[in-house]
Amino acid sequence: MLKRTLQIAVLLAAAATAHAQTVSDPALLKAYEAIKAMGPNLNPQVIEGTGKLYAEIHKTSEKGNLQATKDVKYGPDAKNGMDIYRPVASGGPRPAVVFIHGGGLTGGDKVNPLSDLMNANVATYFARHDMVGINATYRLVPNIKYPQGAEDMKAIVAWIRANATEYGINPEQIFFLCASAGCTHVSSLLFDPAMMFENDPDIAGALMLSGAYQADNVDYFGADAARRESSSSFTMAEKYTGKDVPVFLLSAEYDPHGIESGTARLYDILCRTRDACPRFAQARDHNHISINQHINSSDERYTGMMLEFIREVTGGK
Repeated sequence: MLKRTLQIAVLLAAAATAHAQTVSDPALLKAYEAIKAMGPNLNPQVIEGTGKLYAEIHKTSEKGNLQATKDVKYGPDAKNGMDIYRPVASGGPRPAVVFIHGGGLTGGDKVNPLSDLMNANVATYFARHDMVGINATYRLVPNIKYPQGAEDMKAIVAWIRANATEYGINPEQIFFLCASAGCTHVSSLLFDPAMMFENDPDIAGALMLSGAYQADNVDYFGADAARRESSSSFTMAEKYTGKDVPVFLLSAEYDPHGIESGTARLYDILCRTRDACPRFAQARDHNHISINQHINSSDERYTGMMLEFIREVTGGK
């Protein structure tokens, strides 16, 4: 009980520290008022309303001097595609940050239907900070069954390693940044030895935003409740004894309760099963959608933490 109390205190302290930083951009402050009014909900109105806010914000966000290579194939399926953003300036090899979008396992793409500036905002941000940003998509339910989504994550890693030199990537510094259901698949890569490369996830780190860790999609995980439970991120993480990949867990202030509590549960498991608790932050002023859509805006409270995490893992500046 004492350890759990201390863990909760760490979570609250991390959230308070981030909240102490300020945002002054009038467009963002207006967006945050709208997000607060939407509340801790996830429905079509929240998805569209938040998306429209950030489609406008990203029209004027910094784009940098980048080279974008679109629709690169990492596998045979039509959904096995990536957009790769990298600095025009010489340098490298650089860390790669791969964004894995959400969508409930049944939807989503590397290009948001509301604006082609999203989800490109994520890859753009990290490429602006001297990394290689990769915006990837993957196969969707009902066209796949567990663990084929995780197999796509593994295929992405294998492709990056095979093509690292061409794109100026350090193959030992591959990071995944996942959102919502994207974290379902990334979790399998992190905690399921069957999805790894000889019991090694073969990535340097994972940044997991408002992840969906419960294996409750029957169409993907199957009808057997016991099998779904054994396939959940929680059960896999609890049983995992292999190589620990550094993890940064983030939730949103206005996440639905099931998402927020799931993040706390995974945090607790990793605290108990690892030598040290993972990094955590609660993104104040954000909801389940804006936690990734705000990346590359002028709000650096949480993106700054992401850069710090990556540089700490890589030993970079």
